[in-house]
Amino acid sequence: MHELVKIAMRGPLQAVALSSITMLIPLMFWFSAAVVAFITLRKGFQQGAVVFFWTTLPAMAWLWSVQDPGPLIVLVITFLMAGILRVTISWQTTLVAGALVGIILGWAAPLLMPDVIQTLNELADQFFRELAKQSEQEYTDELKAGFESLMIAGFVSSFYGVAIGSLCLARSWQAKLFNPGGWQEEFFQIRIQPKLLIAALLLLVVASSLGLNASVVMLTVAVALMFGGIALVHGMVAKRNMTKQWLVGFYLSIVLLFPTVLILVVIAAVLDSLIDFRSRVSVP
Repeated sequence: MHELVKIAMRGPLQAVALSSITMLIPLMFWFSAAVVAFITLRKGFQQGAVVFFWTTLPAMAWLWSVQDPGPLIVLVITFLMAGILRVTISWQTTLVAGALVGIILGWAAPLLMPDVIQTLNELADQFFRELAKQSEQEYTDELKAGFESLMIAGFVSSFYGVAIGSLCLARSWQAKLFNPGGWQEEFFQIRIQPKLLIAALLLLVVASSLGLNASVVMLTVAVALMFGGIALVHGMVAKRNMTKQWLVGFYLSIVLLFPTVLILVVIAAVLDSLIDFRSRVSVP
């Protein structure tokens, strides 16, 4: 993977070829988005935009051929966040920008992708009807609307999470090639500021009155907090000079105890936003 990234550094043609080819490979759109983000971070917005433009063509092919908007959505959010991160060097601003795009997408998705949303709604409707029948609950129109809202929220927030992962991958490539060790140091310091946490809570309260999907706002904010919580765990492990087995155990617990551990990670991120655990932990 690292050697492939070196190919992208040889010139725009090589970068476009790498990002476009990997975008055409099923389930590799996250890597393609990372390549676009890497060029944007390293070469600037103008060159990144060239690679982004040509990569949107195979991404749109997925949308047109199999009604899969995921590759295009992840590509757009990742490119936008990479451009903002390069200019601001602020993960706070970058995460907020990506979250806002996700929230707007959640509001606009039924208008921009009616066929996709209808298909997902039909699949969700079948699943939740069966679930309600098994739990002996009445499947009302209100319950149906709530499930559909939650489905769209999961749809949007998952793409936002993948975009964050692609941007992190691009940032790690940049550090490995040009600033060894820089990514770890940067990642360990990522923390959601209290003012952003308060703003997110206020937005959640007024979301419905603004015509926004409250579930989309909630899950999108949760994804950003998960990222901050994971950064907290890595930062604490590094500061205490703990072995990597602790991180292995942490990620295994996410898989084995999903979603309980992720909920705890979100809670830890909220507390860290208010208390700043890392500044209070002493180096052994």
